[in-house]
Amino acid sequence: MDARRLFLLFLLAALVLAGAVVGVAYYFLRPLKAEAAAQEALKAPGLTVREAPYGLELIPKAPKALLAFYPGARVDPLAYAPVLAPVAEAGYLVVFLRVPSGIALLAKEKALEAKAAHPNLPLVVGGHSLGGVAAAELAQREGLPLLLFAAYPEGDLSGEALPTLALFGTEDGLLPPQEAREKAKRLPKGARVVFLEGLNHAGFGAYGPQKGDKPAQRPREALWREISQEVLLFLESLGWDTPPPPQALR
Repeated sequence: MDARRLFLLFLLAALVLAGAVVGVAYYFLRPLKAEAAAQEALKAPGLTVREAPYGLELIPKAPKALLAFYPGARVDPLAYAPVLAPVAEAGYLVVFLRVPSGIALLAKEKALEAKAAHPNLPLVVGGHSLGGVAAAELAQREGLPLLLFAAYPEGDLSGEALPTLALFGTEDGLLPPQEAREKAKRLPKGARVVFLEGLNHAGFGAYGPQKGDKPAQRPREALWREISQEVLLFLESLGWDTPPPPQALR
């Protein structure tokens, strides 16, 4: 075989390999887009929706605290609007954080950018799945209240005294209940841990099915309401019933 033909075969093999790598990368890293239900949730009365450098803000008329939320891996942050828009309606400024390539671990400090923009509001950090890992790390470092959806800390926080709510689903195919119960031992002491009946991994948002997950066993609208109620009960338990004076807000 002459050198020219050998070179062409090598080039063809390289192109095939490159195409395969791109295809695999796209399959595993393709974004999980928010469904129409998420856009509808943004139309809630009394909310101002605003784009910021760090994410999308849902601003009530008199916010009493700030909830900065990290999305799950590759999930469009807007997908959590059906669950967290009611929380914003109840008086909490919610920020859906935007992270590079949809991976929260690449932007663990993003919640602090939101806090810097609203310095007079107490900060709560939260996240879904991999986003919860980023939230837990920041919560430990900064001493912040923590909200977790189908998530757990990477390290052991059982010695920490951080107000924490951890929600899991009984139908989660990516974090099965048995594993979730074991991982929940890492949560800060006194954490409230709730397993929502019929909820799966993707059911925390509106972004469609997720590979490896199980189907939800109850209507998602009912599940979304239960998640919202749990989050509101948690936030109200922190004692931030009175919003800061208007002049303290941006």
